[in-house]
Amino acid sequence: MNEPLIMSLSPRAGGNSDHAAALFARSLNREPRPVFLRDHQIEPCTGCGCCVEDGLCRIGADGAEELFSRIDRASGLVLTAPVYFYHLPSQAKAWIDRAQSRYMARQSGLRTPQALRCAYVVLVAGRTRGENLFAGILPTLNYFLQVFDFRIEKTLCLRGLDGADDFSRDRAAEDAVRDLARSSGW
Repeated sequence: MNEPLIMSLSPRAGGNSDHAAALFARSLNREPRPVFLRDHQIEPCTGCGCCVEDGLCRIGADGAEELFSRIDRASGLVLTAPVYFYHLPSQAKAWIDRAQSRYMARQSGLRTPQALRCAYVVLVAGRTRGENLFAGILPTLNYFLQVFDFRIEKTLCLRGLDGADDFSRDRAAEDAVRDLARSSGW
């Protein structure tokens, strides 16, 4: 557990969330390679309730548990994500729902809480306004990350970045991500 995990939750390759993840990685003293959620098949939770028994998900034949294991081993975490209809994209939400098994393992005493680690979040929205544009995402990420013993240290909410290359053309957005990476102390 010595390397931060940087993940883009975007379903679109080469978009603004990917650019933000890559820039965050490049801004660190070492350069961990970003992981892309879209590269992993994630099945949605079926609500079968089997995880209540022993904290284990029975779906199994997808990438959810592998990614959860990577989070478990990470010294820190960065999540970058686009905003889709005031929330995370569907694959990201499906993956988060699958963490119910980890939550149930903790509730039943099969998973012991560890020391809290720092997480950083970069949310990228195409819209330029909207009072509650990020309001639905933040509690979901907060509760999801608590299951893995992370606390959100800082969140960067970027607006008006809709086109695939908007982030790389926005100096203020790039500077904000660089500053966030440097503030991590990684």
